[in-house]
Amino acid sequence: MRSLVFYFVFILAAVFSVVLSKAFAKDTLSFIETTGRAVIENDETINNSRRRALEDALYLAALHGGATINGFSAVNTDTSIQENLVIQPASQILDYTIISEDRSDTHFVIKIRSAVGNLKEKGCKSKGLKSLSIYKPTIEIDPSAPYWVHSLADELTNSVVASIKSASNINLTNYSDVLLDRNQLTTINDDYDYISLTSGRERTQYGDYALVSSISITEHEKLVGFTTNNSLIIKFNTEVYEGSSYSLSFSKTKSIEALFNSSGPWRTINLLLKSSRNNIVEPLLVAAKEHASDITDNLICKKVNSIITVKNGKIEVPLGKRHGIKLSSLAVTKGEQTPFNILRVEKVLENKSVLIPLNNSLEFSKLDGKSIQFLGSI
Repeated sequence: MRSLVFYFVFILAAVFSVVLSKAFAKDTLSFIETTGRAVIENDETINNSRRRALEDALYLAALHGGATINGFSAVNTDTSIQENLVIQPASQILDYTIISEDRSDTHFVIKIRSAVGNLKEKGCKSKGLKSLSIYKPTIEIDPSAPYWVHSLADELTNSVVASIKSASNINLTNYSDVLLDRNQLTTINDDYDYISLTSGRERTQYGDYALVSSISITEHEKLVGFTTNNSLIIKFNTEVYEGSSYSLSFSKTKSIEALFNSSGPWRTINLLLKSSRNNIVEPLLVAAKEHASDITDNLICKKVNSIITVKNGKIEVPLGKRHGIKLSSLAVTKGEQTPFNILRVEKVLENKSVLIPLNNSLEFSKLDGKSIQFLGSI
């Protein structure tokens, strides 16, 4: 029985796991230059040697992005223990380009530049500049609500606008006196429309966002013992639309209840229970600011996407400084030979950017019409 043990190889699983490289986080992107080498056995194997040299360079690039080392031990038939290491790259090569190739009598050498990392972002990674147009809000007030509620509704809408305006990374345009009619804006051709030609229409540009809020205020009455409590229920609802298509990007809602009056059979106690307007309004204004903060937090974290157009041998997108794009900003699109094609902004205007790919052998025409996403904090 004991002899049978020595005829089997025992794997002592996962003795240790070490991550090499502190240079990369799992959701970052970095550029690495590596050199791969392969022996040329004879003239007939030159192509194979070139491929092995390229594979060697790519493997070294992946190791630069971090590697997991798994160790295990194996018991041989002669009872000796053999230590083994398995090295696995922890990062992914997203794209690469060949910088140089060199061939000697004995070796093939290839130098590459690679984009190494992981594009699975966690949390908010964008936080780029966003252009936002705020349109006229909708206000609904319960007829049975106190007379001063009408001015309260104006205070709350103004508070939301002011809070959004004060947020960093938000370029705000205030159209609060203009009612947003999405159906009209998506069907009318400004080139043939009288109002558009004479006075113009307030439109949201491509890459920008449009915001429409609504506030409803209703009165709620509840009997608690001998006391009747009257409360206001305020509901904020905000919808944010994308670009010139006015498709819904996201919506946020928030509700709050505020007690404004309590009454019972005793007049003196009624006077003591009555709330002042300031005590009622203050928590509602806080709620309005919290609602605005939810909107801006969501908006600035929206990923910046566009569609590539190839014109006159240049790769262009209709996004620019207005949308937070900067010189040397990075963007990514799906690749064919590699998982992704990495591009860098070479020129940036107010509403347009020109990009160049990492892979200098890439055919520009294959990128025309592709979706592209800008990376990180642009």
